[in-house]
Amino acid sequence: MGYRSQVAGCFSVDRVSKLDEQGKSYSYYDKAKFKEMVGFIKLSRFYELWNTKPDDESFGWEDGYFVLYGSDWKWYPDYSDVQAWNELWYSMRQVEGISGYFCRVGEESDDIEEHNFGDDPCYEFFHTYSALSFDGNDFLGKRQTDDEEEQGEQASTNQEEKPCGSSVADTTQA
Repeated sequence: MGYRSQVAGCFSVDRVSKLDEQGKSYSYYDKAKFKEMVGFIKLSRFYELWNTKPDDESFGWEDGYFVLYGSDWKWYPDYSDVQAWNELWYSMRQVEGISGYFCRVGEESDDIEEHNFGDDPCYEFFHTYSALSFDGNDFLGKRQTDDEEEQGEQASTNQEEKPCGSSVADTTQA
């Protein structure tokens, strides 16, 4: 099985603010820059290695964003698909007007890797948080030692106190 990670990555075309006719501010992405980004991704080794299954839903792009996400992945630096992602990440850092975010969360509580670059690093899709996984529900509300102690106390109050060395046989004979 091996060590598994949850992985998230995003590239985005930086948003540009603009005023409409009424003077209200809104933001949009440059569609030509988005086409350039997607074209660059399609020419990458990442796309070549990761786009092998038609039903693969681990990545996609729309509205100025490219998003990668998966859980239960083996994410080792010497794996070719991980190397391809790292190459794409490095290349996208060199493109003006592109931002990126990457996070990998491993099985250990302190194994979190997070990177970002650019002016608009896609925080709205992913965020890390601390969590606790608990598998002890069967124990909650049970107090076996309390029950055993109560039974022991009841048993001792039901018996008469006997002098040291006497037995039940002694009391029946008397």
